[in-house]
Amino acid sequence: MVLFSQQAQGRKVLVLVVFLYKKQENAPSLPNSFIRKGEKKMEVAIVEHDSDGVVWFTIHRPEKRNAIDFEVMDKLEETIAMAEKNDNVKMLVITGTGDEAFCSGGDLSNFQHLQAEAAKQMLEKMGKILYSLLTLSKPTVALINGTAIGGGCELATACDFRYAKGGSKIGFVQGKLGITTGWGGATMLLEKLPYTQALDILLRAERISAEKMREYGWVHAVLPGDNLREECRNLLAPYLSQSVSVLRAYKVAATEKWKNSEFQTRFFAEIARCAKLWGSEEHKRAIESFFKKS
Repeated sequence: MVLFSQQAQGRKVLVLVVFLYKKQENAPSLPNSFIRKGEKKMEVAIVEHDSDGVVWFTIHRPEKRNAIDFEVMDKLEETIAMAEKNDNVKMLVITGTGDEAFCSGGDLSNFQHLQAEAAKQMLEKMGKILYSLLTLSKPTVALINGTAIGGGCELATACDFRYAKGGSKIGFVQGKLGITTGWGGATMLLEKLPYTQALDILLRAERISAEKMREYGWVHAVLPGDNLREECRNLLAPYLSQSVSVLRAYKVAATEKWKNSEFQTRFFAEIARCAKLWGSEEHKRAIESFFKKS
């Protein structure tokens, strides 16, 4: 993990870069900032804290279309907790590296062999993270820089606002893999969209354009994408002119309805249903077909 400051377009930016390295058997622990010579390092997430109070969390796994693995989960969990406690943070924006994919959901190369109980633990882990994102006391934005598929849509649904680059494809496609949403996505979608629209999106399991999702109300703004971050900043400017106290007070008021036991029961029951389907023959065949095509 490396922490440093840099100047970006006149703003001082605090950058947190997370590195992975392959630990040798019986090797001593290494400092977070040190990578042994000859070992491949890979950034999995970049966290930037702007002076105007925006924290940017960027999933940085372009070779996996920004799929989520356990390391990304951990970094997202840490960032949400930091945003909750830090009074200098006004908003959290989540996006992906590049212009092709926002997030392709869970990393199937890591999760495909999980049996029912292990799958349930993985689903519950991410479900708890998304629940904390849903109820975070600061406004949140999913800046959809490309395709959002499966769990990527669940991640975006947990945010308060969704801004998408024009032409992006968005799909709750879990049904085509023989499973359902497993991170609480259906429960959140049914809260945020009218019942018929939400159910139609889930049952069809199709990729839908950002423009169409704007009509549904899931996407709040379709952006040109010439400079996506600056386009996002322009939309955030009125919010950022408010104090942290005001932003927090309104967000707490908005999320109180999701902090009761009835909602939490529905949220985590969805995860349990997905876990049961995870070990089904239908899901196994769908995953095998997916890897043959990829």
